[in-house]
Amino acid sequence: MNKKLGTAVFMMVACAFGPMTAAAEDDSADEGNIEVTGAGETATHACTANSTVEITGSSNTVTLTGECKSVIVSGSSNNVKVEATRSIEVTGMSNTVTWKRSVGKSKPKVSRTGMGNKVTQEK
Repeated sequence: MNKKLGTAVFMMVACAFGPMTAAAEDDSADEGNIEVTGAGETATHACTANSTVEITGSSNTVTLTGECKSVIVSGSSNNVKVEATRSIEVTGMSNTVTWKRSVGKSKPKVSRTGMGNKVTQEK
């Protein structure tokens, strides 16, 4: 009787936690995405070749190491340093993005909208 009860409890636990485990595994596909949100945050993140980085808010200072697929900055007065990327998109005002090198042979694709946004290559 105890063996049957133990098996029943095991099956109930497996059914209850099985879907949660599967959901957690699905989230791991998005591990390459990096999000920085807030005001006055200082952070350093390591990119992978598939990393999409989104920085939103104001007065954030963010350093990105490695090769990022894309960097998206929105808000105001953010200061972002990027080691390498394929594309940079900046919206808002007074944001500064400095990139060191591109991924591939051509320079990163740059899109700027808003006022006073600067995107430059580090010398």
